[in-house]
Amino acid sequence: MSLLPLMAGSSLEIYRDGVRYRYIPVDDYVGFVRGASARCGERELELLTRSDCPEAKRLCKERKALGELRESLEGVRGALERLRQWSSALKPNDVDAEKWIASAEKVGRKMAEWRTRLSALKLNLEGEERRFRRQVSSEEPRFLAGRCKEDLELSLPAGLVDVRILNEAELGEKELSVSRYLGLRNHSGVDLSAKEARIYARDARRSYRPIRFRPWVVRPRSKTPIKRLMRSASPTVARMSPEAETAPAPVVEKLQRLGARSYRVGKLDLPSTGEEIRVSIERYRVPMNCEELSYPWRDLSIYRACRFTPRTPIVSDRWILKKGRRILSERAYGEYAEGKYLLYVDRDETVRLRREPLLEKERSSGIFGGMIRRKDGYRLIFDNTSDREKRLKIVERIPRSTTDKIRVKLLKVEGAKRESLDSENGKLVLQVLLAPHEHKVVTVRFELSYDKDLAVRY
Repeated sequence: MSLLPLMAGSSLEIYRDGVRYRYIPVDDYVGFVRGASARCGERELELLTRSDCPEAKRLCKERKALGELRESLEGVRGALERLRQWSSALKPNDVDAEKWIASAEKVGRKMAEWRTRLSALKLNLEGEERRFRRQVSSEEPRFLAGRCKEDLELSLPAGLVDVRILNEAELGEKELSVSRYLGLRNHSGVDLSAKEARIYARDARRSYRPIRFRPWVVRPRSKTPIKRLMRSASPTVARMSPEAETAPAPVVEKLQRLGARSYRVGKLDLPSTGEEIRVSIERYRVPMNCEELSYPWRDLSIYRACRFTPRTPIVSDRWILKKGRRILSERAYGEYAEGKYLLYVDRDETVRLRREPLLEKERSSGIFGGMIRRKDGYRLIFDNTSDREKRLKIVERIPRSTTDKIRVKLLKVEGAKRESLDSENGKLVLQVLLAPHEHKVVTVRFELSYDKDLAVRY
């Protein structure tokens, strides 16, 4: 049952660039929110900051409790300071030395007791302040500048209500259990309660620009000095962008999927607690086929990956992996590949892999009728340190030519079985079988042929 006051006809729309909350307000209180704007019918309403805060409101109660905790802390500090002053005012004399000692001991015990209370209050206050800041986007409450007796549209900026899609997979022997969730987190400072909510992956303020025709100009390429080319190709540095009362339990009813990342919720209570809630989108079981594969030209790791056909489109490629109750990974990734979804579930640390270019003396070039034919290649060196046979799928590449002036030909693959070759893109797929504790060298050789006056870089 909802513990939030549900507004008549209230609705909620959550977009990537903000939130629109429509309701008929019962008073002028809005919440502890920053950057919001309000519209009552056709008129804009300013949001004002006031010192008073309705005691019946949950976040107002929490702020009041924080104030009382701060007052208690100051009271303990004052009492401790008075005890220090009293202790320094005590002077021993020959007549009542025993009374002075007894008083000093009593003051010392009291000071120790008040110091303990002060430390406990500091810790409690720090924790409550963190909890309050996690729930709000402003530490001061906002109020409507005027009364609104019709639909009020409250617009919240992006980042105050977070929505993300969570994927979870439980690995079986030949089957995968897929669970997908909608993660919702409200830290706007406004307790949201809607009879109907819609969640969209798109922006609310979409724009469409006219397309103007421009000719496709072809011109000779100017010769660029090597130093300038190297300087322009240097990587740029990426800059990071500048993430008292118990709150009512969130309520989510009748979740309906509208599209790949769009959902309708029949009823949604989302109090501003700063805590994420998870709403189940779907659960299903699918057969899977697992293999060990590697992309040595990019990464020397040997991955265990499982292929399956998802029932609905997967739009977030980050996964939580489980086996029974044990979490294998909270940062696993997947991707669509060859018509199915490929989920990377583990690394095989028992197989070591190195990739080396052929030595200069093993390469050869010759001129035949004004054409240079250059033979080149690389080695893949495997070491299986386990007691088990390993069957690996290796995705490699050979140079890809974008002009008929340069031709590339795969000559030979030694030590592995060639599964496929996409000549247009230079994608080479190999099958490598390793016996227990086997050391194996796989050699890939290719040939480039081009005019002797043409400079080639690859």
